[in-house]
Amino acid sequence: MPPMHVNGTMRLGERGATLIKGKETLRLTAYLPTPDDVPTIGWGSTKGIKLGMTITAAQAEQLFTQDTADAVSAVRKIGVPLSQSMFDALVSFVFNCGAGAVAPDSTVGKALRERRYFDAWAGFSLWRKQAGKDLRGLAIRRAQEMVLFFEDQLP
Repeated sequence: MPPMHVNGTMRLGERGATLIKGKETLRLTAYLPTPDDVPTIGWGSTKGIKLGMTITAAQAEQLFTQDTADAVSAVRKIGVPLSQSMFDALVSFVFNCGAGAVAPDSTVGKALRERRYFDAWAGFSLWRKQAGKDLRGLAIRRAQEMVLFFEDQLP
């Protein structure tokens, strides 16, 4: 079994960054990913984005760094031992769903804080809807995050 670290100093690893960028297509002009979504640009940035905005590839990388730093911060605050693959999966999850997905009163957040890692893993699958509708893309993303979550524990 790989080392588990209390995540206060962990950083997003290559597997996590690759997963996020693999699910978020680089777009330099703001767009709506789905009809019920919010304006998005770059590698999935949504804060302060308005339709019609444009950015450069360098600006997209800056936004990605800021957005992943926010997700890393939220995951670090959980304060329980995590492997690198667990940390990366959780950062991808928070990047897409927001910090509320790991809040103390959320299914995933509560299970993590109680160190019920399997229950936290299973909770990912609950986050596959948008505006009350199951989205295939979110279901696939959650499945990929779930695989990554326990990847370091696989033989």
